[in-house]
Amino acid sequence: MNTLKQFLREVNSIGFWGRIFGWNKVRMLIADAMSELDVLTERSVRVEKELTDAHAAAGILKAELRSKEMRVTQLEKDAVGYDVELVQLREEVGRLRQKNTILEKEEEQRIRERDLAVNGLTETKRKIERDQEIFLQAEKQKELDKLQRMKETWSVHQLSTAERIKAICQKHTIAYIDKVPFKGDPDNTVSICDEYIVFDAKSPAGDDLSNFPIYLKGQAEKAIKYAKQENVKKDIYFVVPSNTIEHLTQFVYPHADHDVYIIAADAIEPILLSLQKIEAYEFAEELTPDQRANICRVIGRFAHLAKRRIQVDHFFATQTIELAYACENYLPEDILEQVKEYERAEKLNPPMEKRTKSIPVAELEKDTEKVRREAEGRGVVIDPTAFSASIEDLPLQKGID
Repeated sequence: MNTLKQFLREVNSIGFWGRIFGWNKVRMLIADAMSELDVLTERSVRVEKELTDAHAAAGILKAELRSKEMRVTQLEKDAVGYDVELVQLREEVGRLRQKNTILEKEEEQRIRERDLAVNGLTETKRKIERDQEIFLQAEKQKELDKLQRMKETWSVHQLSTAERIKAICQKHTIAYIDKVPFKGDPDNTVSICDEYIVFDAKSPAGDDLSNFPIYLKGQAEKAIKYAKQENVKKDIYFVVPSNTIEHLTQFVYPHADHDVYIIAADAIEPILLSLQKIEAYEFAEELTPDQRANICRVIGRFAHLAKRRIQVDHFFATQTIELAYACENYLPEDILEQVKEYERAEKLNPPMEKRTKSIPVAELEKDTEKVRREAEGRGVVIDPTAFSASIEDLPLQKGID
């Protein structure tokens, strides 16, 4: 720029003579000015380009500025919504904190209640275990006491059996033999109709009752030593403790020359009384023909009645079994199930037999008449004549009408 300015000053101030004699200087200034002008032109182009780039950048900046302004505006709008949402969220957080506090209190209460329940269950379990242990100990003690009583019963069984037989013999005037006139030493011997009847007391040797039947079988074989003696009855009776009967399955041991019967102590008296009846038959020759005929007639009717009763009971038992099978096979499943429920609910208890109490015939007739009246009241006609006639149609034995 300095060279160009100097050139312009020189051109403006140069005179005629200067143009003639000082032109070289002017040309040098023109060259320098041209060089400087080129530089200025290049600078101008570069500056113009920079200005263009600056204008473009400014446009971009303006666009970005407008975008930022729009974003700011949107953010300001969103900020208002966020402020509202923030308030709502803070309120919701407050409610949730309050609810959480309540839930924590409820959870603490549930934990306390659970701990109390667990403690209660633990105590209940301990109590049940204690009660069960006490129960088992009591049951065990009962078994031990029962076993002890059984042992005590077995230890005095021989003596108590002898005392019982002696008392029964004294009560019913039956001869009790203290010293038998034959070989051997049975526990108890009675004499009925000039015949000796042996009652031997047998009891288990230990706690294990499984060997007791084997022991009885062996003793029954050895009882031949009594049966082969003169005037000794071939029927030998082994008296066992009553609490051992349930462990036995065989009560008669038949042998070629003798039979052994297993009886409980309670059966001694009725057996002795039945054996005592034999003496009555010894005096049968003293009866008149009519008396003997009457006795035979009564015994015959009893025998016939017993056989017919067995036959009729067998007939009805067979029919009942067939009816039970028919119920199971032909009834529908739902009805059969309901029938079984009623069957399980039913309970039939026949009258108990009391050995010390007789059964009067008049009482039986009274009960029979009561049943007959109740049956007729329900429309069931009972005709003893017709009924007996129909029963008699059944043959008692094959080949007999």
